Amino acid sequence: MKSLAARNLANIIVLGRILLVFVVVWLWSAGSEPLRGAGVLVLVLAFLLDGLDGWVARRMGSASRLGGLMDTMGDRITENVLLVFLAYQRLIPLFVPLVFISRSFAADLIRHLNDAAGESTFSINRSWLGRWLVASTASRVLYLGSKMALFFFAGAFWVGEVHPGSDPFGDRTHDWRILLAGLSVVLAVFNLLRFGLLVWDSRQVLAAAMSSASGAPEPGSPS
Repeated sequence: MKSLAARNLANIIVLGRILLVFVVVWLWSAGSEPLRGAGVLVLVLAFLLDGLDGWVARRMGSASRLGGLMDTMGDRITENVLLVFLAYQRLIPLFVPLVFISRSFAADLIRHLNDAAGESTFSINRSWLGRWLVASTASRVLYLGSKMALFFFAGAFWVGEVHPGSDPFGDRTHDWRILLAGLSVVLAVFNLLRFGLLVWDSRQVLAAAMSSASGAPEPGSPS
């Protein structure tokens, strides 16, 4: 029989990578180029752990509903903490983390209702656009890759901001700031588009939930 620690190793990894995100922010808050550079390396480790937890859960045969929820929680905390930090440092517009945070609460509520209705995370996306932009592996990889690109590019840029005169981006610092902000805005728009498709594909579940909450009979039920 596996020990308690072995059964929960994947969940421990999730908690570890959440802790590392706060270490990244702490290092990036320093006025030292080596410390900010170390923050970029810690961020690399955090993203490696993001892929490791799922592999460990499958390898150990310990995949569970709790594990899936914790993995989602880890993703939410990672992206929201980093986006808030970047907005605080005025590297991206403030509305970007506000969009991500608001969307995460709303999307998790909808996914909870879908789960109660017997729908898994991506099975609800039955429209062709929903399957393509939300549920497909290509879309999820592109979305994750875009977020990673934003965070690593921002981290590399932030390291150079310790001594702007020796900035590796040279005289085009302003252009790179515009590019960084633009990438964050594109991600926010993509985030909202994916959320809109989730709402559209979940419309029947949402309608049933609202009917139940108001005490009205659900569609198709006997009066």
